[in-house]
Amino acid sequence: MAAAVNDQALRELCWLVEQSDPRVNPDAIWSGDQAAAYHHLREIGALTLSNEVTDGSLCRECSTEVFRPVANELPDPEFPYHGYCGECGWIALRKEEAHLWRPQPAKIARWLGTALQLTPHYVPEPAVEGVLWRLGEREFRRRRHVLFFGRRIGDALAPVRDALARLAAPGTEVIITTTDVSTLRAPSLADRLFVPLRAIAHLRKGGLVVENLEAYIPVLGKIQHPDETSLRLLRLGQRKALIDGQEIRLSPQVCSFLTILDDHDGDEVHKQHIAEAMGVDGPIDVAQIFKRHRRVFDTFVGSDKKGHFWLKPDFLKIDDA
Repeated sequence: MAAAVNDQALRELCWLVEQSDPRVNPDAIWSGDQAAAYHHLREIGALTLSNEVTDGSLCRECSTEVFRPVANELPDPEFPYHGYCGECGWIALRKEEAHLWRPQPAKIARWLGTALQLTPHYVPEPAVEGVLWRLGEREFRRRRHVLFFGRRIGDALAPVRDALARLAAPGTEVIITTTDVSTLRAPSLADRLFVPLRAIAHLRKGGLVVENLEAYIPVLGKIQHPDETSLRLLRLGQRKALIDGQEIRLSPQVCSFLTILDDHDGDEVHKQHIAEAMGVDGPIDVAQIFKRHRRVFDTFVGSDKKGHFWLKPDFLKIDDA
């Protein structure tokens, strides 16, 4: 059931951010056909309250009368609005029951940055205000790509074209978008790579999880060797490592740990610095992090008794082609 709600919520979110007026009536969250999906989007912070009060709110007592919320004359922190229903009388309303809701495209960009392991090295920055965000850069098979998130691209073809020309050479961009990619066939964008958000992302409680992005990138058509041992899949955004050709699923903490070492290109990293980079207060217990991934640790990680860790030379990026 949770997977179905997540899927419905992502579908509604992708649809919503493509609308010219993406605001949502509070009734849609509390009592509409997609109430469960919208309520979930609200809970995870994908929707936020706007400053505008709805023109009409359905009475939650009788579910038949519609009234316009008005501010209470007497301050009431819990119920700052009320509305008069012809059947039920005055109905007290919370702020979230009276104000319109709206999506936050910039938050989707931040979620993608985290899911693609670009955070904290990169912070999403607007390339075309409200339309296109530059998420950061990543290497795929020793070739650097610039990643973007875009919405309503069809309404801003010229600014998007100019921004991409300024920020990414043709063939190095990956534009994850909620826009229907079949509509983006303009000659000015024909040589740019667009990836549908719903095809590679899933909603989770903490944001987005991205999988199989590499399937859209032509340069990544590499078939692994039966005995391949590498962090290639981790660098492609997957929570996996390869050991003797076997895909090993990794926990989020192990992914973060290995990514930090990977970013240091074989240099020693003290566990205090690793803890800070992982956002952990106080010392980390490396043995506990790798409790279920001891084989992964022994294969890829070097260490000493002074609390230093490093990625073994055989698995540095330069050798992961």
